[in-house]
Amino acid sequence: METILIWILGAFLAGHICKFLSIPVIIGFIFSGYLFQSFGLGDQQNLLSMPAELGVELLLFSIGLKIKPSSLLNRSLLLVFLIHTLTVFMILFFLLILKLPLHSKILICLALTFSSTIIASKALEGRREATTFHGRLALVILVFQDILALALLIYTSESNWNVSALYLFFLPILIPLVKLSFERMETSEELELLATILVALFLGATLFKNAGLTGEIGALTVGMLLANYKIADRLSSQIWSVRELLLLAFFIDLGMSLNINFDITIHSLMMVSFLFIKTIILFGLLLVFKLRAYTSFLIVISLATYSEFSIILISDFLKSGMLSQREYSILILSVCMSFVIGAILNKNVHKIYEFLEPYLVNFERNKHHPDEQPHTCGGADVMLIGMGRVGQPIFENLIQNNIKVVGFDADTNRVKKNLEEGRRVTYADAEDPGFWSAFRFGNLDAIVLALPEYAAQNWSVKQARKCGFSGKIIVATRSQGDPDILRASGADEIYDAYQAAGIGVTKIYMKD
Repeated sequence: METILIWILGAFLAGHICKFLSIPVIIGFIFSGYLFQSFGLGDQQNLLSMPAELGVELLLFSIGLKIKPSSLLNRSLLLVFLIHTLTVFMILFFLLILKLPLHSKILICLALTFSSTIIASKALEGRREATTFHGRLALVILVFQDILALALLIYTSESNWNVSALYLFFLPILIPLVKLSFERMETSEELELLATILVALFLGATLFKNAGLTGEIGALTVGMLLANYKIADRLSSQIWSVRELLLLAFFIDLGMSLNINFDITIHSLMMVSFLFIKTIILFGLLLVFKLRAYTSFLIVISLATYSEFSIILISDFLKSGMLSQREYSILILSVCMSFVIGAILNKNVHKIYEFLEPYLVNFERNKHHPDEQPHTCGGADVMLIGMGRVGQPIFENLIQNNIKVVGFDADTNRVKKNLEEGRRVTYADAEDPGFWSAFRFGNLDAIVLALPEYAAQNWSVKQARKCGFSGKIIVATRSQGDPDILRASGADEIYDAYQAAGIGVTKIYMKD
């Protein structure tokens, strides 16, 4: 027990230092694991393996809740995935020097074409972009990779499909019953939390393991089967804190597996350099398939890592004697380095794109893009950006007062739902510099920003002013950030949604 508390304390301190230095905290978690191992506080009894495994399974379950099965029918994206995987595989196969049997080298090179589901999903969730256009495409590519990874695991694993796999065909029948059960437990958060964990780990992970498959793909599959229901968002938020605590074990355990010296570090850096090639190829393919530079760039940065699946495969090869300890250490350190680089790039992706935008847009195809954004409000008086819990009531009140308003949101599903309900809402990503630079404000009177993130609000205010908007800018904040900074950036009015709720209730009480 004392050892576990020391691990948690060390990870907390390392993560806090990283946060102070504006570095992603998971780097601190991984580094703390390496320090523990170096000072003789490693996991000799495999205490971390179980929570680490459960954390990854819960993460994939929550990611599955955001991916509707219909999104996997994207033929263009499937073709991008296949071409990218084959191209990167061929490059790695001919450039990577590994003293391995041919079939083992093929498997490792194929595994290195995959990207980290953990880093990508945590980055997208951290920026609240998992449901945006580029976020969904990145997650679909990850699902394609996970399916191929599943095939490799089946090929390399001693366990194979068995008769228990037949029970998996009954899962779609059970899902409506699961949904009905959750609806009856809606008033009890404790029961709902336990039920969510049971569905993810038993109905998902355990059943698939018994069928000779992996728990990760099982949790992901069950999450996707529930994605079409309204309860999906609620289930994802329920397990968030439990999932994050368990994932801490994964990162500490990963750090403990590192063996670092000068020779291993140099060769690992050479391995990490292949990520640049991998990223450039995917960016080019996405542009060929008519995506804009902004969308393509955010997707490739989300996927600019090696996959944790590589760690599983590499560990199996070490146990079987096909890999030397030196080669194992190089590959493991390369994966960890890619996690560090990926986390840093993802945290600063919008700033990086803003700097590179003048160069990247030159590579766009001169055709209609599926992620095309509007360039005008079409005669509206008010432009409302963000149609979530705060933005939608604002939209309704403006309509009731006969004010012409058009809404914008980066969540394609939310846009579709609003259109079906008769609201004038369209897709746009306010953090895309190209959206603001190409927008024609015309006779627009006001811009209302109802974005969930303070940084996105402040950046959007600056972009609107920079691109020539002279009307009123109103920011609906959520008791976060510094209002004075927003005003200095160009905001005219700051409306705190939470404070407004308190004032509104007080007025109703005083009126009565």
